[in-house]
Amino acid sequence: MTSLDIKLSKILENGIKFSCQMCGACCRGFKEGEVYLYKDDIARLTKLLNLTSKAKLRNFAKEYLKVINDSFFWKEPGAARAKTYRYKTLGFKFTGDDEHCHFLKDNRCTIHEARQKH
Repeated sequence: MTSLDIKLSKILENGIKFSCQMCGACCRGFKEGEVYLYKDDIARLTKLLNLTSKAKLRNFAKEYLKVINDSFFWKEPGAARAKTYRYKTLGFKFTGDDEHCHFLKDNRCTIHEARQKH
């Protein structure tokens, strides 16, 4: 099966709408929070954080990013069986006693503006 054959539910096909409640829960690992990063996020972060070389970007990635193994369960309408799809994506590492994202300060993301699409 190719990725073109995979059909997402209507709920997921346009992404998940999210509004930050400034509680910090997503930016901590204790409640299984994750902060995913996408190609556009990384492009904006490299500009904001002045990561002007591959070496700087590589060091940033080693220190602050991780590969997240995730999955979703999908049953095609009318199908007898469903399937679990597994994928990998990038996200921020969580550190410290409360497993927080490095960029979380006072329950606010200090780089959130750069991660938003304008």
